[in-house]
Amino acid sequence: MSNNISMKVLLLTDIHGNIEKLDRIIHKEDDFDVALCAGDISDAKRFDDYEKRLKRVLKVFDKQRKLTKLVPGNMDKEEVCIENLIDFRMNLHKNICSFDEFEAVGFGGGQTPFGTPFEPEEQEIVDTIETLYQRMKDDKKVAVLHNPPHGYNVDITNGEHVGSKKITKMLEEKDFDLVVTGHIHECPGIDDIEGTKLINPGATDNGRYGIAYINDEIEVELKSL
Repeated sequence: MSNNISMKVLLLTDIHGNIEKLDRIIHKEDDFDVALCAGDISDAKRFDDYEKRLKRVLKVFDKQRKLTKLVPGNMDKEEVCIENLIDFRMNLHKNICSFDEFEAVGFGGGQTPFGTPFEPEEQEIVDTIETLYQRMKDDKKVAVLHNPPHGYNVDITNGEHVGSKKITKMLEEKDFDLVVTGHIHECPGIDDIEGTKLINPGATDNGRYGIAYINDEIEVELKSL
């Protein structure tokens, strides 16, 4: 890690409403400057009252008084989730957010064979991110995507790559500095796409998370409780 670090970013994904694990991670890394979450904030199949649990998760972030941006995951109810993220001023889905050292764009949801609540078409993800990318002005560019790209260390389940090939192609062609993803609990990992750092920090639900240190360079690491 370089000596002139100016921003510590807490990287989370797949919280699935696990407030206890989220709270422990936040308190362990309480000197973070910004938090980014790549989806599955609550869980529509785990909790009968999806929105109540969602609000409880967002309140954990809100009480930190630190800039926090999230996208929904495939287990989030899209409209309800986005409404609440907007209310809490935390929405990154289909949006650009500026930070001191970088800009971030995001898109939530992900493909599964299980018919989960929020499964956008891959092309919609790609088209939206490409449009947002054209509006980004900062030298440092970050993408937060629940659905991982295909063919890297972050999308393997049962020995098979299950990410999106269209997202891979898009990321290979764009000059992002960091991509934060999730969705696949089995393979927290770090990889590289044509010079872009790629990280699946692992499920917060399992006590896993990541840290990015952003200044002139970006360094990332995987951590756990």
